[in-house]
Amino acid sequence: MQHIYHATPYDLSATGFYFSTYSEYAARSVAHRNEYGDPVEEYEIQLIDGDNYKLFDVLSVNQANLKAWFNDFESLAGEDLIKAIYLADELGILIDDVLSQLDDVALFEGSALDYAHNYIEETGLLSEIPENLQFYFDTEAFARDMLLGGGITEMSINGTDYIVWGC
Repeated sequence: MQHIYHATPYDLSATGFYFSTYSEYAARSVAHRNEYGDPVEEYEIQLIDGDNYKLFDVLSVNQANLKAWFNDFESLAGEDLIKAIYLADELGILIDDVLSQLDDVALFEGSALDYAHNYIEETGLLSEIPENLQFYFDTEAFARDMLLGGGITEMSINGTDYIVWGC
């Protein structure tokens, strides 16, 4: 899908322009003039149509980091997209450092309760407890404690729940 962006000048005597690529933005911004013939220097960059609205927003894309957006983030998808949103939104990682930290984040699709059930099964957490006492284990409280303790973070993106941990 081709994304459509708008460069909105801070100069009130100039009109903005639409673009889809960095080279198009660069060419148009260099030649852009206000109604008095003066060069327009500063823009607010907006994503008008396309994917990755959330990532665009949390990375605070602007004209200073627009080239990095086009080179590294515009086509990001799948787990890397979710991890990048987590790093930028939840941890406040800056755009220059997000990609280098993607491998430090683990991702699970589902709720905290789903994650707790999965964790208990994979680790064998209850295997040392007699079977008749295992029913007393409160998995919901365990999931809540994992969230409150900061071991995991729950986030929802486009209607899908994720559990993220790491960093």
